[in-house]
Amino acid sequence: MVGNWQIHVAFEVWGVFFCLMAAVIAWIASEKKQHRRMWLPGLFLTQALALIFDSLAWIFHGNESSLGSFMIRMSIAGAFVLNYLLITVLIGCLCASVKKEGEPWVELWIGGAISVAGIALVVLTQFAPILYRFDATNHYVQANWYPLAYLVGFIDIALELVLLTKYRRCFAPLKQIALYIYLLTPFLVLVLQRLFTGTLSVQILSTISLMCLFTTDMYLQTKQLVKQERELSDMKIQVVLAQIKPHFMYNVLNTISYLCDEDAQAAKKALHDFSKYLRGNLNSLTSRAPVTLDQELNLIAQYLSLEKLRMGEELNIVYDINDNGYMLPMMTIEPFVENAVAHGLEKAEDGGTLSIRTRAGEHAHEIVIEDDGVGFDPDEHKTNKTGEHESIGIEIARKRLWSTCKGTVTIHSQKGMGTTVLIQIPYDQSDE
Repeated sequence: MVGNWQIHVAFEVWGVFFCLMAAVIAWIASEKKQHRRMWLPGLFLTQALALIFDSLAWIFHGNESSLGSFMIRMSIAGAFVLNYLLITVLIGCLCASVKKEGEPWVELWIGGAISVAGIALVVLTQFAPILYRFDATNHYVQANWYPLAYLVGFIDIALELVLLTKYRRCFAPLKQIALYIYLLTPFLVLVLQRLFTGTLSVQILSTISLMCLFTTDMYLQTKQLVKQERELSDMKIQVVLAQIKPHFMYNVLNTISYLCDEDAQAAKKALHDFSKYLRGNLNSLTSRAPVTLDQELNLIAQYLSLEKLRMGEELNIVYDINDNGYMLPMMTIEPFVENAVAHGLEKAEDGGTLSIRTRAGEHAHEIVIEDDGVGFDPDEHKTNKTGEHESIGIEIARKRLWSTCKGTVTIHSQKGMGTTVLIQIPYDQSDE
């Protein structure tokens, strides 16, 4: 007949496998944020170790051999210590989720200190029966000062509840519920143990609630990924629509039509450049991979060759490429070049010069797009968010540069003097 302890051990062995699997998944799925990345996998690993020690305690409970005596003492002490560590690691998980970079993790230090006090009680219990003792048949028995063990744990859990409540807006409602259930499980078990002595395990119910928390977290991450995929798909379509503007296509086709009568070779070259330009735009719909700076500049050169056909001597182009070989999202520089031509140089009475420079800055690759066209007033631009200078193509390019390679865009302009765009792509693109 299967005994009570065997049921507990079976549940806890299952819990160990779940926690180990969850730790691996959490590590793989987490963003590379160095010290922040380790907390969630650490929570599952600590829970797995606590389950292992608790299983050993059940297996050797009442075993009167010398091995049994050693194992029951070692496993009980280990289970207590790991439960205190588990509380501290959970505080670390919460801090890693809600604290901004540079903000002190005061709650973690306080929780750690309280847990250390609990661990100290466990160590002292090995020399005197403070929290628990073992009877003549090697059975675990609670000692007079056993409530101290719960008191230390409850103080830490109360700290977690305060932290969670304070930063609850950082979590989705569903995850809030899962976190509260996990934190309140020990209180629930205490009440139920008083009503149903010996039939409930803190470890088992904590593992079940941790499984609910893990499932909730995976569900929310999947939901977020689906949303990001949809936004990315919409963004790609908007990029193409923003890049292949009807008036630009109309002007190019008119120019090619004119060249067919005047210069067949020039018309042929224009058609070739136009087809490559269109292909580059369409490729941005299907390609997720970044491209080299040289590839992006080739696409820009095709665009500018078409504009040069139309504007003639009114468009002068200067390249000064001193830094290349790095990667960036496709079609993210071209919108700024197009904006300089369409809204800066084309509106100037005598046209002007467009220069594209690259250089290696102190902390980032720098791309400078400068024109001496009509420019604009930044103050007027701020009050007119829908103005033509801030086209949808530029907004999308900003977002793609940031999300893909942490690139930033700075625009300076002065009416009548021209506009300068500075794109910076940091060498270190980590989140730290």
